[in-house]
Amino acid sequence: MPRDDRSAPRSAPITGPRQDVAARIHQAMVAFAAGDALGVPWEGRGPERIDPEEVVRLPAPDRGWPRGSTSDDTAQMVLVARCLADTGGRPTSLEFLTRLAEAAPAVRGLGPTTRHALAHFHATGEPPAPSAGDRPTNGAAMRVAPIGWAVPTDRPGLRRRLCEVVSAATHRAPAAVAAARVIAAMASHALEGESVPALLEVAADEARRADEHVPPTPADAVVDAVVDAAYGRWTPPSEGVSLDAVETVAAVVHVLREAPALAAALPYAVSLGGDTDTVAALVGGVLGAREPEGVAALDWLGPVDLGEYPALPDLAARLAALRAAPPPPG
Repeated sequence: MPRDDRSAPRSAPITGPRQDVAARIHQAMVAFAAGDALGVPWEGRGPERIDPEEVVRLPAPDRGWPRGSTSDDTAQMVLVARCLADTGGRPTSLEFLTRLAEAAPAVRGLGPTTRHALAHFHATGEPPAPSAGDRPTNGAAMRVAPIGWAVPTDRPGLRRRLCEVVSAATHRAPAAVAAARVIAAMASHALEGESVPALLEVAADEARRADEHVPPTPADAVVDAVVDAAYGRWTPPSEGVSLDAVETVAAVVHVLREAPALAAALPYAVSLGGDTDTVAALVGGVLGAREPEGVAALDWLGPVDLGEYPALPDLAARLAALRAAPPPPG
């Protein structure tokens, strides 16, 4: 498998007075939801069927949802954030799955692997057991940004363990877990204001660590796709980005490289087609943490419906408290 031993240059973090961490997390949550809402009307379309000028007008989705609606991406992101906050940063897979099952009837657009896990849970009261047939879809990656926001960059082991716990509620395919770890790593470093080239290096480094616990073939796929995207060698699929976790995370990394500013990145993420809401939401969660001042500058933000989530500022403050807390003993 080809590897690239070069490191993307780490440029200086954002300068100036350090912004309040809770405020940065709140803006990252809003940017995540904004990307989700921006992508919802175009989900499932090929790139050739997406009008760039229409994207930022936030048309009403064809599926009958209200204009500005968010999907399961935002719902699961908020569920993970609440689960982390309510458990003092010590969630279990069963705790998260129980909360997801309670929320599921009101969640729009749950994916196939998550629906399968919920059916298993309703029948048995337990998360699904690992299986050779587990699908490496992107439901785990879509929800783990709060882990990155809540865990400081100097505790990568804790961040990875939490990704595995939260992923295992519904997604046990090793490549799905490895892809989720890449998203959480970028989110954690983005909150420190690290440059986009530095975030690309973080993504490539985290992908290379897939070799530590992922069987060889999936590990190769994760490493190759993410590293190639970080170095400009990955091409988005002509039919749009699928539900595959590795492809989704490669698309996120590709967008960061090609459109590193939030205002340009979100429409570009949607323009790739396919799972538009997930890719744009994840891009928003990373760049919104890095560039919080860019969120308010999104001139199309008004119609994004955050009415379901009125307590985001408080939730962000609770995640910030977790990030600042001393590590547990031992």
